[in-house]
Amino acid sequence: MKQMKVFISADIEGIWGVVSRDQADPLGKNYERARKLMTEEINWVVEEAFNAGAKEVVINDSHGRMDNLLIEQLYPRAVLISGSPKPLSMMQGIDQSYDAVIFIGYHPRAGTSEGIFDHTYAGSIVASVKINGKEVGECGLNAGLAGYFDVPVVLVSGDDKVVAQSKEEIGTIEGVVVKETMARYAAKNCSLEEVKKRYKEAIQRALGHVDQYPLVEYEGEIELELAFNATIMTEVAMLVPGVKRKGARCITYSSGDYLDLYRLFRALIILAGSTL
Repeated sequence: MKQMKVFISADIEGIWGVVSRDQADPLGKNYERARKLMTEEINWVVEEAFNAGAKEVVINDSHGRMDNLLIEQLYPRAVLISGSPKPLSMMQGIDQSYDAVIFIGYHPRAGTSEGIFDHTYAGSIVASVKINGKEVGECGLNAGLAGYFDVPVVLVSGDDKVVAQSKEEIGTIEGVVVKETMARYAAKNCSLEEVKKRYKEAIQRALGHVDQYPLVEYEGEIELELAFNATIMTEVAMLVPGVKRKGARCITYSSGDYLDLYRLFRALIILAGSTL
């Protein structure tokens, strides 16, 4: 069995049992409970990854201030990247040394009807993101960075809508649905027994055949199209050299290097956020 190095990017909105703002917000009365649920779910994944042949598992805490996971309760062999801001945000730590990437607790992209916590990176700032004309959420954006380092995304978990979108944005990969959406803050959660079963089966398939999963790679000039929620955000984005205005709330930026594009996207969000 091949000994693999696995990278996990972990968000909270798509975690089993997390459905309300009160759970995802550090100021909410149920946030501490959600942190525990997130840590427990990550532990299921990490344990199954080691069972499937992983030699090292690195987790990047990817929600909000990125210090949600309880390290003292984390699976003992796991390595944790936490804190913010991080240069590569949800993908901090990714490089060519990994064999596979897994996205846990992800949510649908901005504008998804009835999607749990639908947004793309910053709900108060971003209305939509397109890469070469194709709308993407955090799955597609982050998969592009994994592909830049020649590492495939092999599994995405969250609600039913983000799992479906991950296949649109990335390709035929494993998906673990932990809840079915009913509204933005309501879902039908699968039984604990079923969720664990789905993870076990999906991770065994994913890490047993990592070479069969698609890489999200771009050649030539890559265009980022970013629509903001307010016109003032477009105005400050225009201060960045190379950024072009496409409309009152929309800009474009092109680069032949996806890492450059990703970093620029991160910088634009931070700049736009200064207007809030």
